[in-house]
Amino acid sequence: MAGNRPFDEQVLGMIVGLASEVTVLRARLDACERLLVAGGSLLPGAVDGYEPDAPAQAERETLRRSTMEKVFRPLREAAEAELHATTEQEQSQ
Repeated sequence: MAGNRPFDEQVLGMIVGLASEVTVLRARLDACERLLVAGGSLLPGAVDGYEPDAPAQAERETLRRSTMEKVFRPLREAAEAELHATTEQEQSQ
């Protein structure tokens, strides 16, 4: 299993990075909601009850795909490099 160590470290790094980002985003979102409610611009619970229309949903999907591409890029690149190395090794035999 020692061969999986770099992969495991990459995955762990991704998880830690994502957890950190989520924590920061949740704190900022909480602050925004509280400020908007306190200022009378937003009713309590309005964000939870929001249902996006089709254009907003499409924008969210585009952002989701872009984010997933960014998050998983290191794993994809590592897998491509490993495949390339394996292919070269097999061809040289």
